[in-house]
Amino acid sequence: MLNIFLRTIKDRRISLAVYSTAGLIFLWMYVALFPSMQKNAEAFEEMFENMPEIFFKALGIESLGFSTIEQFLSIEHFSLVWPLMAIFLLLSIAGSSLAGEIERGTAELLLSKPISRLKLFLGKYISGIFSLLVFTVISIFAIAVLAPMHAVSYNFANFALAAVLSFLFGWAIFSMGMLFSAVFSERSRVYMACGAILLVMYVLNVVALLSQNLEWLKYASFFHYYDYHAAIVDGSLNIFNVLLFGGVITVFSIGAAWWFTRRDIAV
Repeated sequence: MLNIFLRTIKDRRISLAVYSTAGLIFLWMYVALFPSMQKNAEAFEEMFENMPEIFFKALGIESLGFSTIEQFLSIEHFSLVWPLMAIFLLLSIAGSSLAGEIERGTAELLLSKPISRLKLFLGKYISGIFSLLVFTVISIFAIAVLAPMHAVSYNFANFALAAVLSFLFGWAIFSMGMLFSAVFSERSRVYMACGAILLVMYVLNVVALLSQNLEWLKYASFFHYYDYHAAIVDGSLNIFNVLLFGGVITVFSIGAAWWFTRRDIAV
């Protein structure tokens, strides 16, 4: 299992480095811009207040504020950039982990060695979680280095909560991707299925934010439970959201392992 883990990390090292570097660059750019934004906070807030309210509701932005780095990053980094990068990274890993091996015809070669299907699955699965951890640490906790460089004050505890929530959000998406990767034999089908589900979830969340009559739709979306604003700005973490992501991770992970250990690899 360790060899599978190390081989997968080695195979994915370039893409992981690219995504992690991109996350770091985005965070660095926002931190570097923040001092000038903070100086002109009133002007920027007044300018944005003149924009249609529906625009901010659709993005899930609860309040505009540029007085703290946490408020600024909740709008610029966590509302769209971070989750989008995480989704692309994790689905690419999940799709290539099982379905990709089957598609390339290397799954049978791996299983011809003295390793069980479960250990093969766990090696692939743990490598994905490790990649998510690396990406999360670099793209969020780098604030500890970047903020002092630009004389920006920050609340480390809030960033820690945002990192925990973001990690769980990404873990849930990766687990879903691994389930579809265990079911399908082609990476494209994994990407299409997961992409379609996440797109529907995002639309449901947007519709719920825009219409009070359809507010109940938000409960069917991962994006509703990814309450980054409460974590990074308010410094609070809803325990229900944590438990829900934990439940989703458990169900999808067990389902993926069960299906992969019983399916016909040749299909």
